[in-house]
Amino acid sequence: MPDSAEWIVLAAGFLAAVMNSVAGGGTMLTFPALLAAGLPGVLANTTSTVALFIGMPGSVWAFRKKIAEVKYWMLPLGSASLLGGLAGGWLLLRLPSSLFDAVVPWLLLFATSLFVLNRPIQGWLARRRGSRLAPEASHPKSWGIVFQGIVALYGGYFGAGIGIMMLAGLSLLGLREINRMNALKSLLGLLCNAASVVYFIAKGSVDWRLAGFLIAGSVPGYFLGSHFAQRIPAAAVRSIVAVIGLGIASYLLWQRFL
Repeated sequence: MPDSAEWIVLAAGFLAAVMNSVAGGGTMLTFPALLAAGLPGVLANTTSTVALFIGMPGSVWAFRKKIAEVKYWMLPLGSASLLGGLAGGWLLLRLPSSLFDAVVPWLLLFATSLFVLNRPIQGWLARRRGSRLAPEASHPKSWGIVFQGIVALYGGYFGAGIGIMMLAGLSLLGLREINRMNALKSLLGLLCNAASVVYFIAKGSVDWRLAGFLIAGSVPGYFLGSHFAQRIPAAAVRSIVAVIGLGIASYLLWQRFL
């Protein structure tokens, strides 16, 4: 029978998958759950990334028709995502774990802030999409490829909040139609995480026992979250995730400095 820590990880996997289906932010549940189960910071992060990867191909598949409409964006931005995700994963495992432990509270605060600001950012993106001052771009600019590489680097290192960063970048690059943007965001996120997941597995940086509990919880969570996504108030889910993220970051800062 699972012990209390394993039940917490199982529940976190389920809730994280539901949240990812409805509003995003699942990492802010699985990462602290793995910390509570006794994993060190780096291993908790890599295990969370590997376990939650299972739901990403389904998100891309759901946008398969729209992805064909952004085919000229796929190669340059996809390449940047793969290389950036791999570089971020490499840095995570090569740099001292004490550095990750030192910056993770700030990364959580950053990710939670992006999460809280999601609605105003989405409003800005909507206003930009509504602007007819310029036609929709047909391909990304060079600076956009560099920007996506930096986002993917962060994604491979920690990852929470990259979705909203990618949407903002794609809007600045000239995409207007939200479904195309979400399709490309899902594909780029998949590629970024695929690179880091393969690297983490190859380096043996996964606690497969706890990853199994996360996966066991996330499979029904993704199914129910996708099924009931239109019935669950996204604002309520976002509020819960924001409170959890701020609370955990504050606790980690308190532990570190007090």
